[in-house]
Amino acid sequence: MKTYYLIGVILLFCSCTAKISPIEYGVDNCDFCKMGIVDNKHASQVVTDKGKNYKFDAIECMISYTAENEQNQGPYLHILVSDLTNPGTLIPAKEATFIISKNIPSPMGAFLSATKTNQEAQKLIEQNSGKIYTYTDIVKQIKRH
Repeated sequence: MKTYYLIGVILLFCSCTAKISPIEYGVDNCDFCKMGIVDNKHASQVVTDKGKNYKFDAIECMISYTAENEQNQGPYLHILVSDLTNPGTLIPAKEATFIISKNIPSPMGAFLSATKTNQEAQKLIEQNSGKIYTYTDIVKQIKRH
């Protein structure tokens, strides 16, 4: 009997780990605005401490969703954004550098993108104009609108 109990406990812990689920472009819908997620340069995702994945078609949708739902969802273990310079690759939002450039459109019209490094963001700003933000700054910026 102890063996069955031990197996049950092990299965319970293995099934409750918070895993990042790949975004299925053209299949998944945004959990905030309900639009289809098709742009692999601007998509984002959060994973709760309970392992629930929420996917978004734009970074501004993710920021708006987390601002409205963190009390109900609990803490987020992963907050991820697409790397504009490496489409389809999700990077930790708190480590990313964000840019707003009117010359780089995003799905919801905020012209908001993210890069893995500040150097990549600087290069994009030199080529396209715009402004650089940290995660904390961009959250404040989006919440104001």
